Amino acid sequence: MGTENGMNRFDGKTCITYKNKNNLAAFPGNYITNIIEDKNGDLIIGSQSNLAKYNRKQDNFTLYHFKKDVKLSDNYYTFPFYIDKQEDLWVYLAGNVYKYSKKDGTAKYITTYSNGYIFTPVSFYNKLDWFISRGVKGIYIYKTDDVKEQHVQEFFMNSNNTALNSHIADVYVASDSLLWLASDKGLIKLNLKTKQHKCFNTYKTGKNIAATAIAKYPNKPWLLIGTRSSGLLLFDLVSKKFIADYTHQSDDPFSLSANYIKKIYIDQKQNLFLSINGYGLDYTNLNKVIFSRYIDKADIVSPNFENDISVIIKPEKGGIWCGTKTSGLLIYNQDLTKPLKHEFLKLGISQLVELNNGNILTGLSNGFFFVYDAKKASFNQLKTSFSEKMNGKVQINQILKIGANLFAATEYGIARVIFKANNVLYFDMDQGINNAISWPNIQTIVPVAPDKVIIQSYYTSLYLADLKDGKFIFNKEIARSPYGINGSIHIDERIYLATTSGLLIFNCHSYSIENASLIDANCSSVLADGHGNLWVGTNNGLYIYNLATYNQTRYSIGDGLQSMVFNPNAAVALSNKLLAFGGINGINIIDPVKSNVYTSRSKPQITEILINDQVRPDIGNPITTRSLKLQHNENTITIAFSTMDFIDPTQRKIVYQMIGYDNKKVSVFGSNSIRFPNMPSGKFKLIITDVYSNEKTVLPIFINAPFWQKTWFIILGIVILTIISLIALFIYLKWVKHLQVVQLRQMINFQKADRKRIADDLHDELGLKLSTLKHYLLAGDINKMIDGGELRKLSAEYIDSSVNVLRNTLINLSPQTLDENGLVTAMEDLTDSINKMGIINIHFDHSGFTVALKSTPEYAIYRICQELINNTIKHAAAKNIYIVIINRHERLILLYEDDGKGYDHNAVKRGYGLFNIEALIKAIRAELDIDTAMGKGVAVTISINLKRILKPKVND
Repeated sequence: MGTENGMNRFDGKTCITYKNKNNLAAFPGNYITNIIEDKNGDLIIGSQSNLAKYNRKQDNFTLYHFKKDVKLSDNYYTFPFYIDKQEDLWVYLAGNVYKYSKKDGTAKYITTYSNGYIFTPVSFYNKLDWFISRGVKGIYIYKTDDVKEQHVQEFFMNSNNTALNSHIADVYVASDSLLWLASDKGLIKLNLKTKQHKCFNTYKTGKNIAATAIAKYPNKPWLLIGTRSSGLLLFDLVSKKFIADYTHQSDDPFSLSANYIKKIYIDQKQNLFLSINGYGLDYTNLNKVIFSRYIDKADIVSPNFENDISVIIKPEKGGIWCGTKTSGLLIYNQDLTKPLKHEFLKLGISQLVELNNGNILTGLSNGFFFVYDAKKASFNQLKTSFSEKMNGKVQINQILKIGANLFAATEYGIARVIFKANNVLYFDMDQGINNAISWPNIQTIVPVAPDKVIIQSYYTSLYLADLKDGKFIFNKEIARSPYGINGSIHIDERIYLATTSGLLIFNCHSYSIENASLIDANCSSVLADGHGNLWVGTNNGLYIYNLATYNQTRYSIGDGLQSMVFNPNAAVALSNKLLAFGGINGINIIDPVKSNVYTSRSKPQITEILINDQVRPDIGNPITTRSLKLQHNENTITIAFSTMDFIDPTQRKIVYQMIGYDNKKVSVFGSNSIRFPNMPSGKFKLIITDVYSNEKTVLPIFINAPFWQKTWFIILGIVILTIISLIALFIYLKWVKHLQVVQLRQMINFQKADRKRIADDLHDELGLKLSTLKHYLLAGDINKMIDGGELRKLSAEYIDSSVNVLRNTLINLSPQTLDENGLVTAMEDLTDSINKMGIINIHFDHSGFTVALKSTPEYAIYRICQELINNTIKHAAAKNIYIVIINRHERLILLYEDDGKGYDHNAVKRGYGLFNIEALIKAIRAELDIDTAMGKGVAVTISINLKRILKPKVND
């Protein structure tokens, strides 16, 4: 759409604006004069600044360039208007008309008789023999031979007779000899052969209508005429009269935005677009207006008439009776085209019931009743009487005829209605059924069989009752009903109930309400059309429900309905198979045969593609894009789409699916956009489907994998990892072997040290004592020593001392107490034996130790304590040793401390004792911490995971 401030691309919901903000050379000017389309779908755009082409696939613009034969200023006015069979462009250019050849870039002069707006009688890609150009006043008719101007005719330019001067805004070419012109003098019919013309410029009370636009109505002998102040007019080419008008109505949001129409355009789908001066664009579809409206306020002569229809009936003797809520009763002829009577002005009508004798019972909303005498064609007022005394006016909710009897549903229960003498309408209250119902405020009675009815108390319950001899007999309660029944229709074994909670089904076989609600709306009436469809009036439009396919379609004001709200009791099937529905603004007549559902074959189109939330110029026009090939880091894709349908685009249902990504089908309405963030590499396919037309748009998407996800890279990576793993395994096995050698070497050294210590103990202690004993025996007088008992005594002492040495050595190697009585007892024996020697004082605390350990960790802890005590005695010059063993928080803690002179832990030479301690620590997987310094003594902490060293419990 060209405007005076840029160009717009419209998709039914939103506009994309193309506007030259920075005086770009390849961009069209902002004042657009005309747009035409070539075979490729490219647009040729005229403006007040240049002539440009919009390249549809690339979504960009290029300028036309002319050779030196055409004199152009920096800004020049262009109006492209035709492409002939040689595909040459005919264009108004800087004051003249030229024919431009795209083959050699030459422009051939045709004429200078033009003011810029030009109309052609034939479609593109034919030979152009003549055309019409608009002047400042009137028009020019050109006859041409190729590019040679042969003859020019002028019309409505007579300066001598100003009555004939006219500004022509638009032209419709009916034939080679007949033109229809939209002018400031009205609609002009011009015969080119006779040069006679006729002006049409009056309609209803409007005179001197100024026409601004003209278009032929598709498949009808009508013209659509845009005017300066009278809205849109419909002109009948047969009767040569204006037959309808469409204007702005302040109380109707679906009317025109304003009454000054500048342009009219009808596309191939019969979408009608109107350019409204100062208000933008109005549009609708000519096929959507499918219902006829009747009883419009403008058709009623009576003052202050309100056409809110309350009840409609079609008596057998003819005519249509229409009651209103506040403006009385209108009696029309059979086809509702002519009013016959208007009775009870300014009164509301609540009941219309045709009686057996052809008379019609008429109930007013004020509680009075009249009967229409069909023979006398007059109304007689009735007096009302009740079988019981009533307080005040009784609310009559319904009067209906069942067989030969007449019944009423009232706020006090059900009554049989009887006509008595002296014009008395007698209500005989049926106390049997009224007493059987808990709350007898009866809203509706619906016959379900000749002898059975369902009865609804006001918004509470449904009951089944038998009908016998004019009396109702309570049968059972069917269901609770927190809704009101406004209408019903009986088809086969089902009754379809129009209720305030939707369209419900009553099963006449099981006498129950089915669970399903066919239409979820406040339903006021229901009729059947004989083609398997139900027509349901609601407070939100008119529905058609197909009983075979279970599909429903809603019609609105845009389809021609008089309003969106229909009233209870205001629906009737007419004799000619038409259906009449009354609402708050008159009556709609429906022809079920012609009222087909509007279907558009619109195909969803992709209107925008963003990659990583940015526009990619190399992609071109998203509408023409057939596939996407992206790199791995171009993996956030946003796609906007629209069905390009101009009728209720926001209600158009669309389903999209990204196959290969999540395969989930997602439903949306109208134009929309979807964003797929951080998509993985691979092949995908986006399918966008219009549900109503089943048309699809498919966009294949390929996201290239990064090199590290390529097959060759993965294979190379596996090979490299395998080599690295083998090297690592080789190094690990070599390290393990080295570690085993080191451990074996340490073990040999430990064993060597133990043997040396044992040998030293045996040599220094046991050997010395035995050697001393030997010397005593050899040097002394044996007999004398024997006789004096000295030998026995000395031998006993040395032998006992040797036995003690041997015993201590064996205990050091494998203390028997440790095996028999456990760690605590063995430690007590060790500390007691050392304390008795008097060389040092050992304090042993085991009060926090309460568990039993396995033999291996017990032996290791015992040996560690031995090594620590030996080191303290030999090197520390300490007076006290403190040993604490506790178990806490699933760990065993051994604390060892002396008050000796300490040592530099980093500088001291590591002897066999310390190596032995570290080997034992590793064997039981403990943690060792030594804290010492010169003059501070030694503090050793050993921590072991208690779960690994606990002795398993044995059941008693």
